[in-house]
Amino acid sequence: MIWHSIHTRHLETIARTAFFTSLVAYIVFWLADLIVPGFVSRYFSVHLFLLVSVVFGLLWSRAMTEYEERPLVQLYCALALGAVFSILVWFACDVAGGYRILLVVSALLSPVCIFRILSRL
Repeated sequence: MIWHSIHTRHLETIARTAFFTSLVAYIVFWLADLIVPGFVSRYFSVHLFLLVSVVFGLLWSRAMTEYEERPLVQLYCALALGAVFSILVWFACDVAGGYRILLVVSALLSPVCIFRILSRL
């Protein structure tokens, strides 16, 4: 029978939905608070959504039964994180002088190197 062949995992579905919902809410409220300062932070902390997102992300990872590894997506995320790190280092180290370029390049490549090391374990 067809209804017996479909096996749903309710906890995994609920945790995944709550993770993505809280993550999107965090990003939207954080951007709204950046555009109009105090719009959200006057009433509650935006980082509560991040905390909820971390909790549901951990719950989702524990409830997940099948894991599909996507190395290209992981590499792109590491490159994006490296770009964010390099921008932060560029604006943070005005006093570094000639070492500024070296620091920016190392900040760009460090997430990729860490990803490569962790993927070999």
